[in-house]
Amino acid sequence: MCIRDSTYISTTALADSGGTKIEKNVDGIKVDLILSSDTVKTGDNELTIKLYDEKGQALENANVKVTADMSSNDMGNMNMDNSKPGAIDFKPGHEKGEYTGNVNFSDKGNWTIKTDFTVANQEKMADFDVKVADSGPNWLIIGAFLGVVVLIIIVAAISKNKKKASAA
Repeated sequence: MCIRDSTYISTTALADSGGTKIEKNVDGIKVDLILSSDTVKTGDNELTIKLYDEKGQALENANVKVTADMSSNDMGNMNMDNSKPGAIDFKPGHEKGEYTGNVNFSDKGNWTIKTDFTVANQEKMADFDVKVADSGPNWLIIGAFLGVVVLIIIVAAISKNKKKASAA
């Protein structure tokens, strides 16, 4: 039996961790998707899924499978080969009922995090919509490259001045 819930309950900014939590309820099971930052960007992102029963008790030993799939509406502008759905390897986290994994969002746009989990021998599903922003340029790499270029120019200028001084 497969039960699917796509009802959006809430999105809350997590003040203590600087992340975002999206909550869903599937047949009395509370499913939280926790993103490691307020803004999800292209590249690697850490995700956490937390599962609780109707009494708020953490659900352990759930078989959790997660995939990330880019919305078909956004694929028209992107290279579809790079935006293929990818399975995310989720492992039990540090707390009871917590499962963590990393996802690499290849493109900016709307993505769906699809979670399948088995509780009491029943398969359940919850989908979470996530907006992924472009990570932008890596300023550390750009800065290092520019620093090397400036250093080469300075060394060349000093060498040229030494040659002029020794020729005179």
